[in-house]
Amino acid sequence: MSETDLLAALLTSIGYRLPMLIALGVALVMLLDTPRGKVRTAALAALSLLLATTMLGGLLTVTPLLLVANGAFSALSGWNHLLGLGHVILSLCEALGIVLLAWALVRALRGAAAGAAPR
Repeated sequence: MSETDLLAALLTSIGYRLPMLIALGVALVMLLDTPRGKVRTAALAALSLLLATTMLGGLLTVTPLLLVANGAFSALSGWNHLLGLGHVILSLCEALGIVLLAWALVRALRGAAAGAAPR
């Protein structure tokens, strides 16, 4: 694998994740302008977890390419199971982040509905 092929593969991997990284960045900036509290803390934790899983997922995707580029073909088969396990763990973390974000949204909406209820 030439350096050009490796660079193209790396840029493609980044390109696939770029929309999600931009969306998470925008969400984080929007969330920073909200009042402090449990809901904001939970939402920040969820977005941070989603950001970390997206970035680590990119790293796990690129790892086999780096092994091939370095000529470590024998190490690739050993890493295959670990990389698969890593992807499963990242998927579980991503699911946890989505559930935590949904919890924060529901909590915020219930709080807003309770404040708008007629008395």
